[in-house]
Amino acid sequence: MRILHLPFLALAALPAAAQDAATVLANARKWVDTLASPALHGRGYVNGGDSLAAELIAAEFDRLGLHRVRDSRFEPFSFTVNTFPDSVKLAVDGNALRPGIDFLVDPASGSAKGRYDVVHLTLSDLATPERRAMTMGVVAGRAIALHLPVVRSADSLALVRRVQDELLHYGPVLRRSAGKLTWGVAQQATRFPLLELSAGVWNDSAATIDLRVANRMRKHNARNVWGLVKGRSSKELVVVTAHYDHLGRMGPDVLFPGANDNASGVSMLLNLATRYAREKPWCDVLFIAFAGEEAGLVGSEWCAVDRAFDLGAVKLLINLDLMGTGEEGITVVNATAQQEVFDRMVAGNTATGRLAQVKPRGPACNSDHCPFVKRGVPAIFIYTLGGIAAYHDMFDRADTLPLTDYHDVYLSLVDLINGLK
Repeated sequence: MRILHLPFLALAALPAAAQDAATVLANARKWVDTLASPALHGRGYVNGGDSLAAELIAAEFDRLGLHRVRDSRFEPFSFTVNTFPDSVKLAVDGNALRPGIDFLVDPASGSAKGRYDVVHLTLSDLATPERRAMTMGVVAGRAIALHLPVVRSADSLALVRRVQDELLHYGPVLRRSAGKLTWGVAQQATRFPLLELSAGVWNDSAATIDLRVANRMRKHNARNVWGLVKGRSSKELVVVTAHYDHLGRMGPDVLFPGANDNASGVSMLLNLATRYAREKPWCDVLFIAFAGEEAGLVGSEWCAVDRAFDLGAVKLLINLDLMGTGEEGITVVNATAQQEVFDRMVAGNTATGRLAQVKPRGPACNSDHCPFVKRGVPAIFIYTLGGIAAYHDMFDRADTLPLTDYHDVYLSLVDLINGLK
């Protein structure tokens, strides 16, 4: 564990009061490199990756001298998660495919092992009760290659999910990816695995597959990490949040580093904590690094219900995610509900010219601000635009994350926090 602390502790050698661009970017690089390193296993649910990250962030809060909440650095909670600790294997007609590149196992998949004959189906094979009954009579014990049209509407997507869920009672299901392969986290598992194949390896006439997938449902103990900076007044509170968890590993061979999502957001949170630990803010500022975001906003929901701080005292909650690019500016989610805050951000950016744009977006329950918005807390969610397209895949790596407009975003956040008084 001491080895994992070294990249963070090395930052103590940097000038304590410095907050120039070089220092902020050096901090960001070290934090992103550490959090997205293989040693932290993608900050997920295999090999305790998220727990290692929690310890590192807590140690950084300690080094900065942030106050504890409830005499603790952590807010513990638990939830069920589906994991894949062992190697996953798939060969089509004897040709071995590369996990993470050629195919992914859906995060809600169950287990299967062995050779399966492949049955090819389209939606028309399930269109009527008579055809459905005939189809189900031949699929049991076989793998099902599901040939689907590209659909976009919510109703069509729901229909496809229902078809997949039904077929997964009978055998493994294969489907062709409509775009790049992206992974996720699930809190439940189907009877058989669902496998998504990239377009480049999809075989319309595959006869057999050899498959090995072993899922493990488990109760996972997680922790939010928090640190409080005491300001000149404690009557109001600004809360800065970012989730530190990511997808982890799909077996030992596939790592999802999560550099942009969301090591970059944690690095921004830590840079802001560094500043306000040494420059007393106008009010108390609470920094929270959430766990369980990728599993469905579990950590932030727990925090909002647990109410370790007065929700009514919150002047603004600022949630940070995907902070690693910025060529095209930033998006502010919930801007239309927090119009005064958004207008102030736009006016500030017009004056400074730092960001390409400050783009508004309406309410969306797409990150950790959502559980608080539901409870009447004024909150926004900010993410950067442009740059690399790596997201929820193996290629969201520290060495390719540009941090293009990181310092300008940082300065804009400082202006936002300071201007809330």
